[in-house]
Order: sequence, then structure tokens, then C-alpha cells
Amino acid sequence: MKRTALKIGYIGTNFHGFQRQPDLRTVEEELIYHLRKLGYIDDLKKSRFRIAGRTDAGVHSLGNVISFQSEKEVQVNEINNSLPDDIQILAKAPVRYAFKPRYAQMRQYRYLLFQDLDMDKLNDVAQIFKGTHNFTNFTKRYQKTTIRTIDDIKISKVDLDDYHKRQFPNLHDTLSPIFVDIYGESFLWNMVRKMMRVFVDVALDKMSLDDVCKLLNPPENSPRASIKVMEPDYLILMDIQYDGIKFKYDDYACERFKRDLVDSLDNLQRKYAIRESMIKSLADLR
Repeated sequence: MKRTALKIGYIGTNFHGFQRQPDLRTVEEELIYHLRKLGYIDDLKKSRFRIAGRTDAGVHSLGNVISFQSEKEVQVNEINNSLPDDIQILAKAPVRYAFKPRYAQMRQYRYLLFQDLDMDKLNDVAQIFKGTHNFTNFTKRYQKTTIRTIDDIKISKVDLDDYHKRQFPNLHDTLSPIFVDIYGESFLWNMVRKMMRVFVDVALDKMSLDDVCKLLNPPENSPRASIKVMEPDYLILMDIQYDGIKFKYDDYACERFKRDLVDSLDNLQRKYAIRESMIKSLADLR
């Protein structure tokens, strides 16, 4: 039996998160159903089915990872033909029998901000978060250790490409997002979205840099700070990397997922046009 790791892309909008839940549509449930249907796995324990991480409801992915062992040679596009359009396999890699996708070398998350924010202030916050800290104030769940290391944070203002400018001319000013890319080996539950709340609050002068420093590495047994999480809809798990493992991306699978994303953009443009025309009509009535 061969063990294979798969890199998964999905649009989280219509999923109740990644992890299986009774009577709810989840990414993991869809994957297991179709892998069983196609004969890649049967018993989850015997196939040693493992996942890298559990994204929340609404969170998207271009790089979450699962692994399993099977007697059948994994065919990426056979699986994709069975899967729904909002979840697709993008890459695969052969892995050793003991491989556990949970233990990654690096994870990259991207959060998109659509507000007009001070880039210098955002970069100042990023410098504070970099390095090893106690992030106990940045999670909702008590864990054995809340020490985590942020390897890097990259912040960039992104202009829409020519395609989007042609397709969405009316949205050009509002859809030039700020990308906040955060890199680290592992993250606590809700950690990234709580961090992003702090980024925004500092940029809007609702919090000082000293306040940020106080949230990190709090005194032992101090009460946990209340930080409201940002919306999950603008968070993407971009990639997960492992030492010594190189994933091979399938060109056809990636192009297919890209086409599905473009189609969804066209649908959003139509919905936007309807609402825009209704707003204009209401304004003309007065």
C-alpha cells in the first residue's frame, strides 16, 4: 500500500468548516465520501486518514493537506471529477508511512483587508508580532502550550489585474485589498483572526503599539483578554510545507479550479449589478 498526501483547494463559503460534523456539510466529509466512493479508502483507521488542520466555517484554502494509504494509485483528476466544484485536489506527493500532515514545517495564512488603513502602522504591528511569544490572549481554547513563533509577516497593497478591472469596473476602488501574509509552523485556534483585529484597531487608532505588546506574553494566571475575531470570509490557508516533501501540482486541476473561481466572480458581478441598479432606482424615486 502506498501513502499519499494531497493538497486541497476549497471555497469555504458553503462549508461548515473542515472537520466532520453530524448533518452538516464539511470539507472533510466531502473528501471522505468521494475517496470511499472511488475505492481509494474504506476504513479510515486502516487507511490512516490524517488531516493537517481544521479551518473554520467560511475560511478558504489553496493548501490544506490530507494523507492516506491506498492500494489504488491516486489519480488527481479522477477524484476532482467526482468532487463538487468548490473543493478540488491541486497537488499530490508520495510520503512515508509514518507521515502526519499535522506536523508541518511552515504554514502560510493570508487575510484580506478592504479598509483604507495606514500601511506604516500595519507594518509596525507586524514587527511586534514577529518572533516567539505567548499567544494565550489570541485563542478561545485552553491548550497545553500557547507559545508560538511567527516567522514572518508580509503586508502588501494589491491592485486588481486587468481582467478584474474590465469585469468589475465599478468595484475597482473598493476591491483593492491589503494582503497580510503570516508565516509560522503552527497557529492556535482563531489566532490569525484575533491578530488581524489588533492590526485593524491599531491602524484605526483604537489601540496603541504598547497595548499590543501587553497582549503578548501576559503574566501567568492573568485573565485572558477579550479580542473579537475578524470575519472568517477573508481568510485563506495559502500553503502548508513539509521538510523533504515536494508536492507536484497538477496543471489541469489548477486551471480547472481557476475557471471555477472565475465563473463565481461572474456570478457575483451579476448580483452586484442587480443591487446597484435597485439602489440607483431608489435614489431616482426621490
